[in-house]
Amino acid sequence: MSAPRHTSAVKEKVRVRTRFQGEASTSSTLALQLVECGVDHREKEVGVTATDTDRPAAAGTPAARVHKRTTSWYAAFWRWHFYGSIIVIPVLFVLSISGMTYLFRAQVDAFTHPGILTVSEPEGAERVALSEQEAAVRGEYPDRPILSVVDNTGDRSTVFVTQLEDGSSANVYVDPYTATVTGELTADQLLSDWAERVHGDLLIGEDGVGDRIVELGASWAIVLTITGFIIFFLGRRPRRAALKKGVRGSKIRKMHAIAGLPVGLGILMLVVSGLPWTGVWGSFAQQVAAGSGLSLWGADPGAESTLGDLIEDTNGSSAPAGWAIGNGPLAESTGGGTSISVDDAVDLAREAGAPEPYSVIYPDSETGVFSVMGSQWNNNGNPAESDVAQERTIHVDQYSGQIAGEYGYDDYSATAKVVSQGIALHEGRRFGPVNMILTTLFCFAVIFLCVSGPIMWWTRRASASGLAAPRAALPVWGNWILLIAMIALGVFLPVFGLSLILVLALDQLLVRRVPRLKRFFGTV
Repeated sequence: MSAPRHTSAVKEKVRVRTRFQGEASTSSTLALQLVECGVDHREKEVGVTATDTDRPAAAGTPAARVHKRTTSWYAAFWRWHFYGSIIVIPVLFVLSISGMTYLFRAQVDAFTHPGILTVSEPEGAERVALSEQEAAVRGEYPDRPILSVVDNTGDRSTVFVTQLEDGSSANVYVDPYTATVTGELTADQLLSDWAERVHGDLLIGEDGVGDRIVELGASWAIVLTITGFIIFFLGRRPRRAALKKGVRGSKIRKMHAIAGLPVGLGILMLVVSGLPWTGVWGSFAQQVAAGSGLSLWGADPGAESTLGDLIEDTNGSSAPAGWAIGNGPLAESTGGGTSISVDDAVDLAREAGAPEPYSVIYPDSETGVFSVMGSQWNNNGNPAESDVAQERTIHVDQYSGQIAGEYGYDDYSATAKVVSQGIALHEGRRFGPVNMILTTLFCFAVIFLCVSGPIMWWTRRASASGLAAPRAALPVWGNWILLIAMIALGVFLPVFGLSLILVLALDQLLVRRVPRLKRFFGTV
């Protein structure tokens, strides 16, 4: 009986030794995989740090003491960054391309419509009076009312916005040196207008759906940036280890991290400066500003109605009116008789010190006025495009030729001034050509991040199933700082807050209850 017992004991020792060696091999393989994923190799489970329960108890000692598992902050924030990118990447990619197209709208539109938007500039020649150019338009299109005119500089044509029979508008371009019509285009024929609409609502304008998608992506971009900053600093050692080992994809991961640090700051600036245009955040912010005495407009002597709707009806594009200037009140003409010319209105604005070249809205009724605007919005070389403090609107009585009201940057509230400066930065105009160059580089960098992110995921995913998302849970309910931060962010960004509630509800009510979904999303 002793021999069989001895043989059985030997076999058991062999099995234990074999299993121990297999576990050691598996542990080494897992450590390498975690380094490849950017997680510290000391963490044996993605999402929890190693504890004494992960190690065998020493000989002759009691069983290993059980410790509470602690969160792997790197993996937890990485998981948020990963899922946030699914929402953000498509939106930021489209916004970067459309924004860059709109940034170079003067060059793009002139290239796609040669001989219409630009003309030959004779040496030493001066632009003829607007009234003479107006006469050329009326001669070519006698049945069309003129809604507005945008004067320009250099080789840029003057743009007269005319009304068509169906109520829409068409832009008529005039050579300012010869007062001859060079052609006409509708907004739909301008690539810049398409870019502006894509940038605003992704061409899904029905019921504000596109605007909400853009706002959702922009709101989550803030979360993506914050989590990106966190994992940048928490993941420095894993990135170095992966790069040193020559792990596949480690170089592009390093480039993504290095580019993301400065670009993230730019994303925060551009998102915050762009939120005033969104349907939910922008409308809410405007109501709060007005209700707290921080109204986006100031007193405009002689004004009885607002200018924004009139601008949008007469500017010949799909672009909305500017926040501050568009909310400025509108004056009225008094009396009657013969209307003054557009030249008279422009001369009066010039004497009042408004910067030129101007955009001029023609009187829309017997009580309407000439609204002469020196603003940042028309891309016509006005100094206010880079220095918004020069922005000014002069309302001229169409009969008396007197100033019926004026409204400028000094009349804006503090809120309106901040928004106006932010928009100039957002559109790459605040610091002139330097701002345009930096904005262009920024757009290319964002595109790189949008492309390199999926490449890194595909490289890391290999043959894994599901989304191969980082497996970790952010202990929001157990950490007051995180909880307060999430609530504050949800209140500040209501679209983000609502989407977060929806995501958490789906996670608790559906994903965690269906094993297949739980595996697919990597839920822990």
